[in-house]
Amino acid sequence: MAGVEELTEPDFSDLPTVVWVNILDHVNLVTRYRVSVTCSKLNEAFNHPTLWRKMTLHVTGNVTNYGWSKQMVVPARNIQLVRHFGKYVQNLSILISGYLDDDFGDWNDLITEVANKCRLETLALSVGTPTTAYHYIGNKSCRRNLIPLVNFIQKAFRLKKLHVMSWPMDNEDENIFEAAVSNPKLKDLEELSLFCATEKDWTSRQPVLPSPTETTYLVNHFCHLRNLSLRSPMINSELLTTLSVKGRAPLRRLQVLVNYIGQEDEFQIPEVSDRVWEEFTRKNLGVQVVLTILTRVPLHELSNFLKPSCPVHAVTFMSFSDCDSNMVLYLTERYRHTLACFECYGEEVDLGNELVSLVEKSPKLDKLLYYGKICSRNVERLAELRSKHWETFIILRDNIYVESEKNIDDMFDEDQVFTETEEGTLVLVSVRKRILREEEKQRSIVRLRGMAENVSKQLGYHWMPTVKKPKFSFT
Repeated sequence: MAGVEELTEPDFSDLPTVVWVNILDHVNLVTRYRVSVTCSKLNEAFNHPTLWRKMTLHVTGNVTNYGWSKQMVVPARNIQLVRHFGKYVQNLSILISGYLDDDFGDWNDLITEVANKCRLETLALSVGTPTTAYHYIGNKSCRRNLIPLVNFIQKAFRLKKLHVMSWPMDNEDENIFEAAVSNPKLKDLEELSLFCATEKDWTSRQPVLPSPTETTYLVNHFCHLRNLSLRSPMINSELLTTLSVKGRAPLRRLQVLVNYIGQEDEFQIPEVSDRVWEEFTRKNLGVQVVLTILTRVPLHELSNFLKPSCPVHAVTFMSFSDCDSNMVLYLTERYRHTLACFECYGEEVDLGNELVSLVEKSPKLDKLLYYGKICSRNVERLAELRSKHWETFIILRDNIYVESEKNIDDMFDEDQVFTETEEGTLVLVSVRKRILREEEKQRSIVRLRGMAENVSKQLGYHWMPTVKKPKFSFT
């Protein structure tokens, strides 16, 4: 029609390459490849160096260390990816599920390609499950298969960050830590993480770990560390003293996975004096201590490690750590001046009032994640305390409840069968209870909607309580 402009579809090919790179960075490898074959513009984005700074390689081994069955799968695409894009990779993760056999095969080829192509600054290794004493028996399938990777560590020359989530500790000739110490080019390592969890639900609670003496030797060698992550059984006063000596680079962050087992001597909470913490804090100005509580720890045990001079910056309680009101009150009393982040993944606790007190008294606390039970009134109060200054404010939707004005069961006698409604009609007590509960449910829905609106006003953006993702997903 004359005088009417013709509507046209937008041409997404006009988008700059950097925009497509950012989009492709958020999709998995298969989708990324399928997109890349649609046109030259997207193929250019697929081959952009920025997209390949990070890479994860998966290797599948045996399911168990028992029996003689052998299986090792190194996907061919892993070698192809390293061969084509390895020169861009700076951050590499190698994830080995299960146990490998002693036939190097494609595994050796993969490590050779990594050594030849990649100029790594960050390396993360997750080799099987964290080894426990249970794995020392049976027919071990981990026989010399990790030597190529150990040799790679001995020859690495640009590495600044090393993260070892799990590693078999029963083979002396596959000691990755000795390999790292023997490499003079790793002397300037800035970040070291050993056997710390990456998931908030669970990790092995009884792995075979380096002793505090071995850990102290390792830490003493790397005198330029700025970030250090360890499990609590690897720490003692000597290690903290080592981190406080003159000539070391000041530590910025010490992350501790508190791993306590009451019946096991190797997994007791280390006792550290307040004087040691005071010296540690003085030598490492501005250092932050970040705690992750793996299992339930009695407060009197934890207090052997946490002294008033410990600069606790963040605390995370994992799903089975059973955080309680006494623990929150303890943190409020001792660390209200330094605490900036509180996370609790346990869903059975009700710590609403304690959290309100913690936030009221902790001026630096601006990150909160809480999966436990909490009433809507406390959610609103927490939002109000920081308002738009909350950097993180996450509350689990299913555990928010509305306080009931009265208990429906208390409204009727135990032996009462009939009751009279407001209209004067006699009805069964069971029917009346069901009606009252439905009315209460509808009031709760309205109240929770109002709570979300009130919190959104306080935070300055549209806020909704989180829905926890399922632990296992097929998508």
